[in-house]
Amino acid sequence: MLGASRRDVGIHRNLLQDADADADAEAEAEAEAAAEAEAGPGEGDVAFIDSSLVAKATSGAVVDAAGVKIFDVMKFGAVADGKKDNVNAFRAAWGAACKNSTTRAKVLIPKGTFLAGPTLFAGPCTSPNPITVEVEGTVIASTDLSEYTSPEWFTFEDIDGLVIQGKGVFNGQGPNLRFDKVNNSMVKEITSLDSMYFHYHVHRCSNLTFTGITITAPDHSPNTDGIHISVSDKVTVTSSTIGTGDDCVSIGHSSINTTVRDVTCGPGHGISIGSLGKRPDEESVDGVTVTNCTFIKTTNGARIKTWIGTKPGEVKNVVYEDLIMEDVKNPIIIDQSYGGKKDRTPSNSVWKISNVHFRKIRGSTISDVAVSLQCSSKNPCQGVEVADVDLILHAPKGNTALVSSCMNAKAIFGGKLNPPACSM
Repeated sequence: MLGASRRDVGIHRNLLQDADADADAEAEAEAEAAAEAEAGPGEGDVAFIDSSLVAKATSGAVVDAAGVKIFDVMKFGAVADGKKDNVNAFRAAWGAACKNSTTRAKVLIPKGTFLAGPTLFAGPCTSPNPITVEVEGTVIASTDLSEYTSPEWFTFEDIDGLVIQGKGVFNGQGPNLRFDKVNNSMVKEITSLDSMYFHYHVHRCSNLTFTGITITAPDHSPNTDGIHISVSDKVTVTSSTIGTGDDCVSIGHSSINTTVRDVTCGPGHGISIGSLGKRPDEESVDGVTVTNCTFIKTTNGARIKTWIGTKPGEVKNVVYEDLIMEDVKNPIIIDQSYGGKKDRTPSNSVWKISNVHFRKIRGSTISDVAVSLQCSSKNPCQGVEVADVDLILHAPKGNTALVSSCMNAKAIFGGKLNPPACSM
């Protein structure tokens, strides 16, 4: 299990069963289960939280004016000193909130700095929807690499109706956050710093929205994608600012109905579909809409990238529209030889790309090739539209003409165009 050991997952799921009607008995049962759930991530490395503390914290949880029961991690033993590992307190607070069956529940991480190792918040929950995680403080990841069996740091799994909100910060210091089978949920106004292998990894999710979030990593840091989406349906990213050393948003295999809207991207590698086709188990991408986004000094803007691949797949029904480019190297790019070696034929990908629209894209580029459609000789791109693209070149003197470059692309150009259309 990513983000925690299999033993952790089993213990946490036991925590969610058999709620008692009597409040005192419920608190006692929660305390015992939550205490058991505090086994550390290492084999044989078991640390138990005081069950009486959990019982007291659970029975004494405050109900706010909206009728939401608040499970404050401080009352479960968390210490905001940036030194103590608070994973046990976090898990206990989540377990109690998730099992709460009488009212809606909220896990509160208050102001302060909280250190935590690999942490799993798992469902299914008996608490009425939505269950909320309110982050007001800063949560920092443990840098002890021996604690991690995978890149994941915080894993949210098998939850229907989750809201993560607040002005707080997740500082990954390397590890990342993973959403696995999280449905009908929202992440809003959270800041994520310095995670590798995706700040947010979205996998097997449906109807999950990120709004008003901030993601930051140095522009020279590799593999620090902002949000990576795979095997998911109806994921939306909106009204957010993302600056990383890799893709701001990457839309991976088996993703359908993905929307990215009102996002500022930069630094980074743009908003990309792919890469696709590196592994034989990857399935098609269908339905991507990217609108009203701004790219600031990114390597790429609107990008689709596929490997040559061994198993055929498709990218179809894609719209990139109303985009602003500010000194972007590759504003519009389809690259079907991604990851290919120089001595290999660059355009024989088994992946097919069709019904793709690049519309109303304006601003500036630092490359004279502003539109690059490099498609597969086996599966030429079908139904590619490039319309109303108006870019200017910011480059050294003597290099002033913008061009479009097309290979194996059945493209339709229209409206005002700078660069001019490819010669067909």
